[in-house]
Amino acid sequence: MFPFDSLRDGLSSRNGFVRKGARAALAVPKWLRSWNVGHDDLAARPPVLANSFPKSGTHLLVQIIDGLPDRVNYGAFLGSETSSFQLRERTAENTCRFIRHIVPGEVIRGHLYFEPLYAQELSARNAVNYFIYRDPRAVVVSEVHYLREMNRWHRLAPYFRAAPSIEDAITLSITGLVPPVPGIVYPNIAARFGRYQGWLQHEDCLAIRYEDLVSESRSHVIQQMAELYARHCGGQLDIEACVRAMSAAIAPEKSHTFRSGKKSGWRTEFTAEHRRLFDQVAGDLLIELGYERDHSWVEESWAVAE
Repeated sequence: MFPFDSLRDGLSSRNGFVRKGARAALAVPKWLRSWNVGHDDLAARPPVLANSFPKSGTHLLVQIIDGLPDRVNYGAFLGSETSSFQLRERTAENTCRFIRHIVPGEVIRGHLYFEPLYAQELSARNAVNYFIYRDPRAVVVSEVHYLREMNRWHRLAPYFRAAPSIEDAITLSITGLVPPVPGIVYPNIAARFGRYQGWLQHEDCLAIRYEDLVSESRSHVIQQMAELYARHCGGQLDIEACVRAMSAAIAPEKSHTFRSGKKSGWRTEFTAEHRRLFDQVAGDLLIELGYERDHSWVEESWAVAE
């Protein structure tokens, strides 16, 4: 018997080589399942894309999705970059080919930029599309700790490790690489989020705020997730039972990238200069996303953090 369950456990290992080995092995049963997939199969068991802006709660989203019925995770990851080690942008042709090979019931994790063509391909595959995002200030702090302390193989890790202090690393995450480095696309935080922003308005995508999943709004969001899935599978779903199963699947300590999950940890790590800089670079984005009502947060937060 194929050791499917043990390989799935390997996907959440803190050892990067174990995770990569599990993904490689799980490609075999996925290839076998990909034969003779028809529209009826995809209608009965819609695949699910757990898409996210990096460092916004991908693993939490995947855990909730695991509570949906008949899920299977082959460890496939759909990134707009080919890999974090190379950090080269995947071609549109390659991305569309990847989407066309998603199989019924599959859970796909991703950091997929918005493009109308990708949305069309996902719709043709009857994929349920969830996109999770987070306060970009919290993303900055999470990214800094991840690249300085956790993922030494990431293409950006040497730049973050070379930063003289954590304060300098936070500045780097806000501004991006200045001047740009040939072969690496890493602009400022607003520009990075802008590549994903179209998912927020797309009619066939449920945009989810990370902060809502770690608050009293969680049950409401999970209800919305279950209802979207039910629409994709023809409504034949016990939504209440599904919501219970999705809620019970949450176990953040099983994520190999989990650090603290605090909603406003940035307040203790941003200096006054970071706040001014962030407001210059992405203050309008915070207002557009609903995290601030105006630019006064720059002054108001000083009393909290200093």
